[in-house]
Order: sequence, then C-alpha cells, then structure tokens
Amino acid sequence: MQSTNAAANIAFNDEINIDESRKHLTNLHSSSDGYITIAKKDPNYIQWHYKKNELLENTEDIINDINAYVSQNTFYRPQRRIENIKELRAVYIDIDCYNSKYTKEAVQYFLEHDLYGSKIPRPNYLIDSGRGLYYVILIKPVPSMALPLWYAVQRYLFNNLKQFGADANALDPTRVLRIVGTLNSKSGTCVEVLDAYDYEYSLKEIQSEYLPEISEKKKSKGRPKKMVSLFTEYSLYYSRVMDITKICELRNYDVEGHREIILFLYRYFSACFTEDVEESLRRALELNAKFKNPLPENEVIQDTKSATRAYENRLYKYTNAKLIQILDITLDEQQHLITIISGKEKYRRSAEEQKAKKKAKRRNENGLTKREQEKKDLIDNILELKNKGLKQKEVAEKLGKSLRTIKGYWKRCNETSS
Repeated sequence: MQSTNAAANIAFNDEINIDESRKHLTNLHSSSDGYITIAKKDPNYIQWHYKKNELLENTEDIINDINAYVSQNTFYRPQRRIENIKELRAVYIDIDCYNSKYTKEAVQYFLEHDLYGSKIPRPNYLIDSGRGLYYVILIKPVPSMALPLWYAVQRYLFNNLKQFGADANALDPTRVLRIVGTLNSKSGTCVEVLDAYDYEYSLKEIQSEYLPEISEKKKSKGRPKKMVSLFTEYSLYYSRVMDITKICELRNYDVEGHREIILFLYRYFSACFTEDVEESLRRALELNAKFKNPLPENEVIQDTKSATRAYENRLYKYTNAKLIQILDITLDEQQHLITIISGKEKYRRSAEEQKAKKKAKRRNENGLTKREQEKKDLIDNILELKNKGLKQKEVAEKLGKSLRTIKGYWKRCNETSS
C-alpha cells in the first residue's frame, strides 16, 4: 500500500505507529480463521484479503500508509460480502462527533459516566479515529448464523449512541474501520486508543444483560415487543439474502431469465437487513458481476431502483409460495435453502427431525440403542468367561446361547481384549 503524492504533501501531527497497528490487529484477529480485509481509501476504496498469519507476520509491509482500514469480522472467501461472513468477532459503532453538538471529549465523558454498565457495555476499545470515535466490543467468535442477533445488538447500540453522532450507515457486518496507529488524512492525526478494557464478551451475554426481551425460548402472551419483532425481521431478511445467493450458486450463476428479479429481490432484502440502500446496491452489482451473463451495470441500477422505494415504504411482503413461483425454485433446490420452502419441503424436514428425535430417544446414556447395548453386554460377558479359561462350548452353556452365536463373537472378544 504505497502513499500517493497528494497524501505525502499533507502535514501530519503524528507519524504512523506500526507497533500499535500490529498490537491492534493481533487483538482483533490473533485467533481468526478466515480472510481479513485490509482496505485503503485513495480516494476510492481499494482492498486486499489476508489470512491472519500473513497479516500479523508482515504487518509492516502491509500497513504502511495513511487511511488504512481493517474488517472487524472475517470471511470464508476473499470477498467482503454478507453471505461470505465466517466469524463475527466484534460489534461496533462509528461515532461521527462532528455531526453532533458534542466534542470527542464530551462524548467520552458521557459514555463513561452515564452509559457504561447501565445502557451499554464498556467497550474493549474506545478509539479516536481522527474526527470521531469508534466504540468496539470484541466478542467470542460466532458463526454467520448468529447475524440476526448480532444485528439486533448493533441496532440497540446505535439507538443509544445516535445522539452523539452514531453513523446509521456503518452498521453492517462487513464494515472496515481505521487501524490504530495509522494516519487519518482528514484530521492529520494518528488513530489511537483512548480507553481499553480487557474483558471477553459473548454475544449472548450482551443480549441477556441489555436486550433480555430477545429470547427464542420465552414466548410471552400479548403483543410482541418492538425489539423482538425487529429480531424476527432481521432473521427473515438475512435468510432471504442467503437463500437467493444459494439459488445462484446451485444454478452455477447461470440465471438467464431470472436475472432482473433475482437482483431486485437481493437488493430489496439486503436493504431491509442492513438498512443501507447504498450498500445494498453495491452488493447487487457484485452479485450481477458473478452471473455467467451479467447485465450491464446501468441496467442493474435502473431495473432494481424500485427495490429502494419498496424498502423505504415496506411495500412488499413476499410469501414463500410467491418466491418459489417467480424464481421457479425446484424441490431439489429447496432442500438447500433456509426459509424459501414449500409445505412439502417443510413436511419432509419435519419428518426427518421426528425420525432423528426418535432415534436419539432410543439410545441410552452411552449413546447406544437397546440392541447395541445387548450386543455390548454379551461381548463383555463372553470376554469375562473366556478370561476365566472357559471354552466356547462352556461359555455357550453358561450364557444360554448357541455355540454358533458364541463363535460369532469370539473373535470380536479377541479384538476387544487386545
């Protein structure tokens, strides 16, 4: 990442602190198992993807510029997309103090004296990003299936911090934030940690402590609370995004005849999930680029523009039956999807689940069925008598079994005893 001439002419109050950058990246990603995005803004975003070993061992070569960013979460593939999320490792809020009436110092004061421990958790990092603050909580890594809960926590934190300038457009799980120790060209200062807290949170712990109304196990009577309703919606929208992506994968991105409707639905459900219309368009364009026969970019923008209006006015409530019809989803494809399934597929899954439950119920505390336990007991009895010096015929008489049965297990007893 080489500096540009324009950037080189900026007068900075600080210098890049590569040791602080390495420490920050290590705390974020020392146990990461996925691709980490490093980005640079010059003036547009350029990004690269690294595994943790390469990033941490070559930090000085990789992070040697101003306006350098890192993804807080990791990805299955070297692509920064929601459907590629591998590990959720942090929740975070980008606080643009300059968009509020508060200074950075005032915001830090109110956080520490009025909010920490009562309204929101104390973060692992409160970072001076240049013109604003990053509020970052590191969490025990969880898979992408936890995204609906992750996003509910993000929205909760945002609602508590929006008075201080929290950025509503920086809530998605693929977000990159400035790296500690690097320089911000807008402020001419070094990104630095203002407060650090050495505690390992879990997403469930934050939910239990600050959002107790979100619980899949407890179902209270009456009208559901707003946060519970939002959590349910996030779950649905996320599943829709994942299912549409999966359909494209199952068809090897050969979706001729369905391209426009797939991109419209993808852009619509992405906007509903991330609440970011610009991000949803970017993702739709990326999905289109993967098609075997992609549409022209301008055509994608125009043909899916109504997705933004639909999101803003919540115009559409697509049923599974409608989605199956307009996307021509087969029963075979439905077996790989999360929510876009027919009654027939629901019945098949229910039957499989009941079958598995019955099978598990038949097993004892050792994980064995009744028949498997009887076989084990017989082998143990044969082995015990054999070790006492009894012959096969004597063992058969002692246990009331046929000689043929005992002979069948005799060799197995030798394997067990060896």
